[in-house]
Amino acid sequence: MRLGSGAEERLRLLRVYDTLWAYGIDAVFDREGLIARTRWRMQNWLWRPDVTPSHVPAPVRFRLLLQELGPTYVKIGQIVSSQGRALPADWALELERLQSDVKPFPYEEVEERIITDLGAPPQELYATFEKEPLAAASLAQVHRASTRDGRQVVVKVQRPGIHGQLRSDVRILVRMAHALERRTRWAQDVDLSGVLLEFGTTLLRELDYSIEAYNARRLNRVLEPIEGLHVPEAIPELSSSQVLTLEFIDGVKPTRSAEIDAAGIDRAVLADRMIRGAVKMMIIDGFFHGDPHPGNVLVELGTGRLTMLDTGMVGELTVHDRIKLGSLMLVIRNRDVTGLAQTLKSLSTPFRETDDTRFYKDFERKLTPFLDPPPGRTIEVVSKVIPKSMDLLRDHGYRLDPQLTLAIKSLTQAEAITTALVPEWSGSEFMQRALDASFDLLPEVVTPEAVKDVVVKQASYVVREAAQQLPSFQEGAFKWLEHLRRGGLKVELDTTGLDRQVKQLSGISKLLALAILITGLVIGSAIAAGVAGIEESPLSPVRDFSLLIFAGSSLIGAVAVIYLAWRLVRGERKPREPIDRL
Repeated sequence: MRLGSGAEERLRLLRVYDTLWAYGIDAVFDREGLIARTRWRMQNWLWRPDVTPSHVPAPVRFRLLLQELGPTYVKIGQIVSSQGRALPADWALELERLQSDVKPFPYEEVEERIITDLGAPPQELYATFEKEPLAAASLAQVHRASTRDGRQVVVKVQRPGIHGQLRSDVRILVRMAHALERRTRWAQDVDLSGVLLEFGTTLLRELDYSIEAYNARRLNRVLEPIEGLHVPEAIPELSSSQVLTLEFIDGVKPTRSAEIDAAGIDRAVLADRMIRGAVKMMIIDGFFHGDPHPGNVLVELGTGRLTMLDTGMVGELTVHDRIKLGSLMLVIRNRDVTGLAQTLKSLSTPFRETDDTRFYKDFERKLTPFLDPPPGRTIEVVSKVIPKSMDLLRDHGYRLDPQLTLAIKSLTQAEAITTALVPEWSGSEFMQRALDASFDLLPEVVTPEAVKDVVVKQASYVVREAAQQLPSFQEGAFKWLEHLRRGGLKVELDTTGLDRQVKQLSGISKLLALAILITGLVIGSAIAAGVAGIEESPLSPVRDFSLLIFAGSSLIGAVAVIYLAWRLVRGERKPREPIDRL
């Protein structure tokens, strides 16, 4: 039986609630003290475990909670772990395990998915296919295999039921965000529901492996001029929207410095390739890998090649955005606080009333110490400058475009990988090398032929748009001439901005009419009841009826007052973003 989206969402909400409750109770009884020791003794006596029960550290408990909650929450943990330098060491180390230490699903479900999508079992499609997964991730798991023509490959198989679960999780998170936005200012300022909706839309897009295969092909073309950079190629005949066969990459994470050195690979060369690749993707081409954390980048020890995995999340930047991003790198390199504020402001849109004077003053006061460090210290771009700049933007009512936010995140991740390879290349040194790479790569890309192609494409676009608008131009001109001939012109006034105020006035007038009516009923029924209570009054027969009207009117008035007070406390509700597209 297939559940509807509403029932599926409610069931998922109950499971999330039960998991949070169980872990919350466990955390309460697992604290140091007599209760915890008694509990451990009881567990040891009842279950006779191989390992003696003991206290579970908070980072470990949090990681286990995310894993049990499911892929959506694991993905959130992975994003947080990619900013590990801003976390305590024990938390960063534990959350990093989410990038590779995820519970796999049974081989029978893998086989069923391959049969459904590719039309035959793995043993018929591949020369070899290992039943034990090579790795398990939040959205899929990977199996080692080989093709009939001898190529070594990995097969990425999507987790069963992941699409429905992911959609339900995101809907739940967005609804919770809407509730927070109605009650807290900070949730409105960061547009929490919009951020979560964008996050969910991106995750759902990652579930279509045909898009990931296209991204891999395009990124390979972008990175082709950079020697030693690579993206695994997809094999179309053995891939679908939920099964993806890619060439096998044997390598280690860039954080494994000892193994890289033992293989005789120059880490400075790898770091330079990472910088040039990031610049080529973001500044030159505007099509970039959106999540290059250490788990998605491998160093092939045999060849020294740097390979980027998992191309499900990518970003695209316009020419204008790329120029601004390059300007951002330049002002950070030059330690220009005012330039940094101006550049970030130009890349943002206001979501409430702003004060530019305070904005620039706060930037200068709070960021100057980090852009002008003591002698011998480098600018801490990832851990200090970028996070504090984002905080200042939000505090002053500005919000970056989602694609630019993704680009800045990718740039900081690229710097984190570069710093892991060569610790001395952090902060301003990274920015200087990135700018040098930009100047080196621009002449190779901005050739007369390339400029000509761009001009031709833009001219063709303009001509097509103009051609499509010609009928409307003609029709509009004839209508204008006709109105002019008749001696009048039709003027259309856009009042969409007044709709909200008109609705508010309408609501106020209705409440005012209701208040007058209730007040009249209360006063009239009170007078009638008072007169009816006098002995020998002609209204004595209707005394009970008058009291009933008085009580009912008072009750309605009390409800109206409570409702109005609730509306005032809750504040004006922000229009919701539609989540039906999830």
